[in-house]
Amino acid sequence: MANITLEPTHVTNQPVAGNPFEQLDNEWSVKLFSCFDNISQCCYAYWCFCCFLGSLSDKIDESKLSCCCVPNVLSMYRMKVRSILRIEGDSCNDYCIASCCPVCAALQMSNELKNRNINKSNRSSNYNKNTH
Repeated sequence: MANITLEPTHVTNQPVAGNPFEQLDNEWSVKLFSCFDNISQCCYAYWCFCCFLGSLSDKIDESKLSCCCVPNVLSMYRMKVRSILRIEGDSCNDYCIASCCPVCAALQMSNELKNRNINKSNRSSNYNKNTH
C-alpha cells in the first residue's frame, strides 16, 4: 500500500467581486419619474404591486416571498440593483425613494435591468461582468 498523507486545507482568502474601493461611475439610465412612459406597466405596478415586486425579485435573484414578508424590501432591492450595476447612490437615498415613491422606484429598477439586458436567463453572466 502506498503511504498517503493528507495535508490540511483551509481558506486563506475570501473571494471578492471587484475592488470595493473603486469609484462607482454609473448612473441610472432611467429617471425616477419616467415611470409613466409605459402606462400599461405603470398600471400593473400600481394595481398589483406585490405581483410586480415578485417579478422584479426574480430578475435580481431574490425570493418572490420576500416582498410579502420583509418590510422595506424595496429599498433593499434598490441597494442590490445599485451594487450589481455599480450605480452611484447611498442607502439613505434608496430608503427615502423606496418609501416615498415605491411604484416609481420599482419601475425604475425593472426598466434599468431591461435596458441593460439583464433577465432571468442571462443574469449570472451579466452580474459577473458588472462586478469585475
